[in-house]
Amino acid sequence: MSPARTFSRIWNVSPATLDELRREFDNALGSASRCVRESVGSQIPLALWEDDDRVVLELEVPGISQDDLEVQVEAGVLTVAAKRVAPEWPGTLKHNEHRHGEFLRRVRLDESLDPTSIEAELQNGVLTLAIKRRVEAQPVKVAVRVRDRESAIEPNRRPSDAPTAGPGSET
Repeated sequence: MSPARTFSRIWNVSPATLDELRREFDNALGSASRCVRESVGSQIPLALWEDDDRVVLELEVPGISQDDLEVQVEAGVLTVAAKRVAPEWPGTLKHNEHRHGEFLRRVRLDESLDPTSIEAELQNGVLTLAIKRRVEAQPVKVAVRVRDRESAIEPNRRPSDAPTAGPGSET
């Protein structure tokens, strides 16, 4: 049997079988795209700013009340969980683009941040979290003094290497 003849025999299937294969393929792709859409759609949108003193996160949570929000830090991970319940409407729902259900966002916190300093505020559907940096992680500005030549620090001598009174010196 020639390779061309074998190939044509494989594709010699009934239209009903082809329709069934097409439906199964569409169902498989549909469920995969639905999983991706649900995982992306259930993540709370986030904006993040930082400066020397703190990090500020803004999370969009429209239509979610304070009672349906939970903010916690565990093992260096900030978790914001929210729940938005679908309203009950009289009649038949014809079209709905509102997102309902449970939403979640996790952010790994840098070690320089102090999780006990988190301040949270909810206003106009935006949750703002401000997290201060640990004192030891904040930049320190060192003052530079001007000295005369006699009291200057020698380049190869550490301050702790200052000469001490030796034998025969007056103390």
